[in-house]
Amino acid sequence: MRRALDLTDQDWDYNFDVNARGIFLTNQIAARHFVAKGGGCIVNTASLAAKVGAPLLAHYSASKFAVLGWTQALARELASKGVRVNAVCPGFVDTGMQSREVEWESELRGVSREHVVAEYIAQTPLGRLETPEDVADVVVFLCSEQSRFMTGQGVNVTGGVYMT
Repeated sequence: MRRALDLTDQDWDYNFDVNARGIFLTNQIAARHFVAKGGGCIVNTASLAAKVGAPLLAHYSASKFAVLGWTQALARELASKGVRVNAVCPGFVDTGMQSREVEWESELRGVSREHVVAEYIAQTPLGRLETPEDVADVVVFLCSEQSRFMTGQGVNVTGGVYMT
């Protein structure tokens, strides 16, 4: 977590290598398999930060915006092959990664960890941090027949933090 003007090339490259390039490489493998099979479903992990630029995480936001662009382009290319491609866009998920980000943000802003978490919860209309299971349930839905007419979507799983 850094201010945009303090980012290094290494910060930028690391985020794009993990978030965008990782999706690119794994999606190519999965897509080739599904095309050969005659259909399938890919669900990428983007972020709330893929839809609303996140202060102190400009490089992360940019890499996750790339995931959504890739998801939409791949969905258009593979639809005629019976392959659906969507993404989930989680918000403030209570994980180890989130704990590290809370620590970094509290240090950068000079506020307590509890204050940062309270702000996240205050931004969430459903009134809590989300759990990994909240996101997993949406992934299961996107892989199911109930979502058979969905492709190219970035589905918000944010407890209402972002609603468009």
